[in-house]
Amino acid sequence: MEVNNDYDFSLPMASLLRAGTSKAHESAEHSQGGVRLAKGELDKQEYVYFLMMLWHVYAELERGLEMHASYPTLQPTYNPTLLARTPSLSQDISYLLGVPEAEWQTHSSHSTLIASPPKPFVEYTTRLRELSESSDPTCLLAHAYVRYLGDMSGGQFIRRRIAKAYDLDADRGDGIQFYDFKKLDSSESANMGDLKKIKEWYRDGLNTGIGDDTTLKAAVLEEANKAFKLNASIFDLLSGEGRTQEAQQPAVSAPKQAKALYDPILVSFGGLLSVAMTVGLAHVVYMGTSNTSGNCVLRGAEYWLRNILSIA
Repeated sequence: MEVNNDYDFSLPMASLLRAGTSKAHESAEHSQGGVRLAKGELDKQEYVYFLMMLWHVYAELERGLEMHASYPTLQPTYNPTLLARTPSLSQDISYLLGVPEAEWQTHSSHSTLIASPPKPFVEYTTRLRELSESSDPTCLLAHAYVRYLGDMSGGQFIRRRIAKAYDLDADRGDGIQFYDFKKLDSSESANMGDLKKIKEWYRDGLNTGIGDDTTLKAAVLEEANKAFKLNASIFDLLSGEGRTQEAQQPAVSAPKQAKALYDPILVSFGGLLSVAMTVGLAHVVYMGTSNTSGNCVLRGAEYWLRNILSIA
């Protein structure tokens, strides 16, 4: 892969992502759908629709991270107890629909999603699956970075707007568990100061996992910008325009039950991305074209070989 000399690849991975995705971040943040979400202007049904798609996106992402938990570039940031969002999304959907958690996947709203998934949703979940199934899953870092740090940043602002819009008790947290993270060292809910510590820990893990490998840095940066672009397409679905797009056929049938965290729920939606990613999508990435997965594989092979040969 040819390295883009427009960026300073001597920077640590986290700093490079912040600098290299600023334009894509701003574009997604100011999209019409992203603004509506951030302002709490979605009607409740539309917000639940968003959460359902997001649940599938996270199911794909977290399944991939679990599959490759010991992979050298992913291991430093792998902490599902701290980060996983799939369970809390399921709880929120159940609460907002007023049905038992084991039953929301058979709700008519979800059945409609399964039957006619929007194109951006299909594209995003398909991309996550491709990365999970590749021999080098390093570029999953780009998507995890977009999602998780966005949830901890702009997502906290959105949490307050959502609670107000749907008359939810912010102290109890019912219906907005998705935005609740625990402290690094306890099961207590994290405040803004605690979230800052978690983000610092995550950035340190990114830097450790990627190290000084310029080729890997370029791949993750490219993928991150792609993630932003996919996210912006997802926000178009919330602008009132995206629902008219031609629906895509699911790659596989819908799962019968939302089992925990990493069930291989491969409903092939395109990726209505995380609320959190919306405003504070915070630092992430652009991947670009479909050949990047091949680039990641090549980079991973190179990375693996260099480790085997103990080459610095």
